[in-house]
Amino acid sequence: MVLSDIRRQAREALSGKWKKGVLITLVYFAFDLVLGYISSLVQDVAVLDFLVDVATLIISIPIAYGLIISFMKLKRDEEVKCYDFFTLGFSNFARSWKLAGNMLLKLWLPILLYVLAMVVLGFAISFSATTVIIADVSAAAVFISIVGIILAIAAFVYFFISTLSYTLTYMVAYDNEEMEAKDVVEESKKLMAGNRGKYVLLQLSFIGWAILTVFTLYIGLLWLVPYMQVAMICFYEALKENTNEE
Repeated sequence: MVLSDIRRQAREALSGKWKKGVLITLVYFAFDLVLGYISSLVQDVAVLDFLVDVATLIISIPIAYGLIISFMKLKRDEEVKCYDFFTLGFSNFARSWKLAGNMLLKLWLPILLYVLAMVVLGFAISFSATTVIIADVSAAAVFISIVGIILAIAAFVYFFISTLSYTLTYMVAYDNEEMEAKDVVEESKKLMAGNRGKYVLLQLSFIGWAILTVFTLYIGLLWLVPYMQVAMICFYEALKENTNEE
């Protein structure tokens, strides 16, 4: 699999459809901004702030699922409107959360290790701060700090690598509506086996474009997001095709 071919396929798939891709992204960003604004209004009221955060979490999963479906429809020349990610997401509300739940079950160990590592790091920072205050920076404080940092980095890397196995879950789910959520997650893992490095390289290949968006006051993201999303779909379809051929 040549990553330059994946990007080329994405550009070809978006030919004549950039406007729709930009509009989908714009509506999604506008929705995200509205949620952020609502959250800022109630941040001084603990109860309301908590309820808004919970509500945001609850709807973010189906919205993310709907967004992926929208770009898959766009890429495959299917009818899709710029706001369809709302209806596509909420019409699959239960399924999207089943998928998310099964992914979390698969990731329980890296999540647990990451949380424990952060606890150790927090203890290390507190311990080091205490020794600085009493002007007695001991070797033990330095050692604990180093161990905490190493554990946190290692746990994050392990968590990140583990999550890569399930990046195709929503795409697999869309193509296999009859498949159980746990089987969808397993299928994503199967497709990504031996291909996680290629996926990371594909994402990294967009860094230059991401940097350029800074000089456009991030307006360029309206074009970059569709490009990256469709490239990821092309990546998924290439893996699926290779699997079918085998």
